[in-house]
Amino acid sequence: MYTRFVMLRDLERTPVISQDGVVLSKKVQRDIRRLAVKLKARGTKIDKRWRRKAQAIFGKELDPPRLRALAAINPGSWWTLLASGRINDFLEQVEYHGRRLAKLDVAPKKVLASVQESEQALLPELKSLVPTDDPEYYSALDHLYFLVKLKLNDAYYQVRDMEAKAFYEVLQDQLESLSVQDLLHRVLDTLMRTFRAQGGLILLKEEDSNRLAGKAWKGLDERLAKCFETSIGRGLAGRIARRGTPIVVVDVENEPLTKDPQIRKAFKSLWGVPLIVRGKVTGVLELAFSQEYHCLPREMKLFEAITERCALAIDKAQLTEELHAREEQIRQLGEHMMRVEEEERRRISRELHDEVGQSLLVVRLYLEMVQNSLPPEQKALIDKLDEARRVAEGTIGEMRRLISALSPNVLEELGLAASIRQTVKNFGRTFTGRVRVRMSNIEDLPKGTEIMMYRLVQECISNTVKHSNARNVNLQLARRNGRVSLRMQDDGQGFDLKQAGRKRESFGLSGMRERVTLLGGEIDIQSSPGKGTKVQIEIPV
Repeated sequence: MYTRFVMLRDLERTPVISQDGVVLSKKVQRDIRRLAVKLKARGTKIDKRWRRKAQAIFGKELDPPRLRALAAINPGSWWTLLASGRINDFLEQVEYHGRRLAKLDVAPKKVLASVQESEQALLPELKSLVPTDDPEYYSALDHLYFLVKLKLNDAYYQVRDMEAKAFYEVLQDQLESLSVQDLLHRVLDTLMRTFRAQGGLILLKEEDSNRLAGKAWKGLDERLAKCFETSIGRGLAGRIARRGTPIVVVDVENEPLTKDPQIRKAFKSLWGVPLIVRGKVTGVLELAFSQEYHCLPREMKLFEAITERCALAIDKAQLTEELHAREEQIRQLGEHMMRVEEEERRRISRELHDEVGQSLLVVRLYLEMVQNSLPPEQKALIDKLDEARRVAEGTIGEMRRLISALSPNVLEELGLAASIRQTVKNFGRTFTGRVRVRMSNIEDLPKGTEIMMYRLVQECISNTVKHSNARNVNLQLARRNGRVSLRMQDDGQGFDLKQAGRKRESFGLSGMRERVTLLGGEIDIQSSPGKGTKVQIEIPV
């Protein structure tokens, strides 16, 4: 009994067959042609025998589309093609229908079982035509079925690879998209490329409305895109949104849901899938084809899976944009509040200067006048008046310091560097330690940045003087690479950052963080008990 084999012989290497690197000699090709000629007349009988076996393998799964695709990968369907020596054409058909079987979601194991049954179905006919001790025909049969299996493997790989690439591209779209609109267009590009669609449209449900509005489209102009817009429950997109399930329209011309003449003129088939987030329909994604195009089961699974990820990505992108918009509103409100705060400081400082300050000067002057008018024998009263005058002078000096802190004229007149030096000098009256100040390239800063840096320096030095018990403080302020940096370090007693953050009555650190954040900057505070404090702030100019 002849034993058949599946290994390709090391034969003459011309010509090359298919893109799989498989090489058939001229003799093997000639043997395949001879085999096809012999079996062509018995093709109907072989096909009936195979169909009975295929029905047993697939049962109820063997619907007409699957049966046609399975029959098309059998050599028996192409004996005329093979008999004329067109082996490459036959293999192209096998690969095409193999991809179709993959998209019909037929398990590879069952497809191979069907191929095996096809081979078994023709063996009785071959044995009746060719003696079993003639190896050439059986070797040609082995070569033929080996190539069939190779092409089927390649076909399934192509489909799975396409699916993997589609998911990868969707993931890349999510990672690289800078806005909702950018994401929508990238999603459409990916889906249209994956399913070879000629048009695509994303409709999103408008807030507080049942209307589905076009937000992004490809392959159609704005006028045609408007024709797809509808309300939930009406038209194709509206029906998809209401039902929450996909709808495929193979023939647009005869579909009641697509009555618009412009849509019927532009496209032949439409696929639509709902965008669902947390159980609610948020929109509809439609693909359009210029030819009638059936959506196969595996394609629909892929379409739904990609759309599900897209729906979540779109929702996330929308939430992110809304969050950024609200953050921007908060930032603008914070900037407004800081401007209001500075204006209020100026107003208070003006009132202190114009009202309280002038009144204190008048009091000091009157005390001095009364003191000078008294005779020397009233020395006790003169001394009291002199003491009252010195208190008034001290109060005037403190008032001037407060006015300077509230709205430093030196900042407006001489700039940031001079105002910081004056601040350090003023704090030096109550601080027994040493403060070293280094500043570079901080001229001509924007007004708002100048004021903010001045307030931050004030807060840093004030905290050090009040709480650190430091002996040495280093303060550096510099501008480079479009950023202003403030670094302050002391050798004081330090503090526990977590504990300080929990103090409800402590607003120093949180206030500094707020100011820096509102300007889009960064702040880093490092401290621990007994190890001093280090503050680093960077703000973009």
